[in-house]
Amino acid sequence: MKKIRIVFFAVAAVSIIALISCDKKTTAVDTNQAAYDAADGVRGARLYDHALNELGITGKAANEHSSYYRCKSCHGWDLLGDQGVSIGHTDPQPAPVDLMEVRANDDIDEIFDHIMATDGPSFDSFDPAHKNEMPGWGNILTEDDAWDLVKFIKETAHDVSEFYDMDISSGEPVFSNIGKGGDGAAGLATYNANCSVCHGADGTQIDIYCQGEYLGDMFRNDPHEIQHKAIWGMPYDAEHVNAGCTTAGMMPAQNITDQDVRNMMVMGQDENAFPGAGGDE
Repeated sequence: MKKIRIVFFAVAAVSIIALISCDKKTTAVDTNQAAYDAADGVRGARLYDHALNELGITGKAANEHSSYYRCKSCHGWDLLGDQGVSIGHTDPQPAPVDLMEVRANDDIDEIFDHIMATDGPSFDSFDPAHKNEMPGWGNILTEDDAWDLVKFIKETAHDVSEFYDMDISSGEPVFSNIGKGGDGAAGLATYNANCSVCHGADGTQIDIYCQGEYLGDMFRNDPHEIQHKAIWGMPYDAEHVNAGCTTAGMMPAQNITDQDVRNMMVMGQDENAFPGAGGDE
């Protein structure tokens, strides 16, 4: 009888420990899910564009080499890495990771942990030998920042194939069918209500990045960037402002729909209504 009691209490103890362990795991999962549910994918889009500028981080070596510290630089505006719009880029090289596959296959905890890794290149010093490696974002991002990025990758980011077709067989992107299913007249109404106050009636009021490019150029040559910025805006453009570009700044997120973006893409293909600055190819 004594042996039976010992076995009973041993089994009970193991069961209690297992229950406690399971409860801890469940609590962690619930906490992470709650953080993810509360995250802001639009802010995540802006962090993906330029986290240093969105967070107002200055005075670091990374600020002087910011193209190596932007998610979009390696993963592309389309999240497709070296199989997307960034194909053929060499400095920095596009990542061999398709974030749209990550979106489909990885859970939120896996993505969060990868973003919050701390063992990548430093933000305080720049080593060209490691310029194509993912920075140690966990050293500067808060958990809320990381969850915003996870939300962007998992939900908010566009599947760009819904906005245009792209052929990369030549080793560089060739766009067609820009603004799939869009309506140019509806796009013009959206543009006049939301965009013309800054960009002008024909998109020539701002010399974008002070590099001889008007909005018409971007509609026709950079739909991958349009699909992102037209709806989610962009952080304060510290690099171009500091370089003396008087038309640079920030762009707020817009209260428009994906269909509005497609409509404006179609609108922007009209070179008479939205002329280029000589940059059309």
